[in-house]
Amino acid sequence: MYDQLSPTEKKVATLALDNASVVSEMTIKELSSATGVSTATISRFVKRMDYANYREFTMALAHLAVEDTPQISSFPELGEGDSLSTIASKTFHYTIHSLEATNEALSEHELARAVLKLIHAKSVTFFGLGGSSIAAMDGFHKFLRTSLTVAYYPDYDIQLMQAAKLGKDDCAVVISHSGRNHETLKIAEELAQNGVTIIAITSYSGSPLAQAADVSFLSLTDEVNYRSEGMYSLISQLAILDSLFMMTVLRISSRTDQTLTKVRDVIEQTRQES
Repeated sequence: MYDQLSPTEKKVATLALDNASVVSEMTIKELSSATGVSTATISRFVKRMDYANYREFTMALAHLAVEDTPQISSFPELGEGDSLSTIASKTFHYTIHSLEATNEALSEHELARAVLKLIHAKSVTFFGLGGSSIAAMDGFHKFLRTSLTVAYYPDYDIQLMQAAKLGKDDCAVVISHSGRNHETLKIAEELAQNGVTIIAITSYSGSPLAQAADVSFLSLTDEVNYRSEGMYSLISQLAILDSLFMMTVLRISSRTDQTLTKVRDVIEQTRQES
């Protein structure tokens, strides 16, 4: 029925077909925000697809996601007989698709809220474990160039202790592909109890982390099983952090220019010495 859909309905259909698992966990308001389509249009679309209500539609998507989840290879549609150039081409394709889907799901309103939280925070601490620690470290490394007070600690116990020290004037950027990691949720729980603003980056809007966050961003990916390694979601996480960094820098350029110059000068000295 795709060709018979209206332009707005096609936006909903495209996101649902390309990211069945993610959309299956979205509320109708979250899907509206991700597609830029009104909730009324989504309701009409659901009825047109012969579903009784939105809940029935998301349940069908969840079933579709389970059917489509690769059972053997963590790289969808890659075969042992593929040439090396084909494997590279497919891997780049999945990465590009993940970035495009993530970009389409970004909300102007949520981006504005996140940037304001970052700018006005007493301190900004990055949290991430396992594969997400790479993104957390990268975010810290970038924001260290700004006038903001930032922190990151790779060890879980130290992250938990840091979370216990933060308060309502602080901001935490918590990153988790699944949004269900027990240790990450323990950190988020501690942050919430202390009134810390939580900005979450995860692949699942219905995950406990997304629900606990004040602002959440979705790093969409073809890896529909939350137990997957999140290889494709990592680059989307990095892109979201890059976007937040650039937005923050441009909004506080007068405060950051001097800091950025000092950081560049120090780094340049180390290059000259080597």
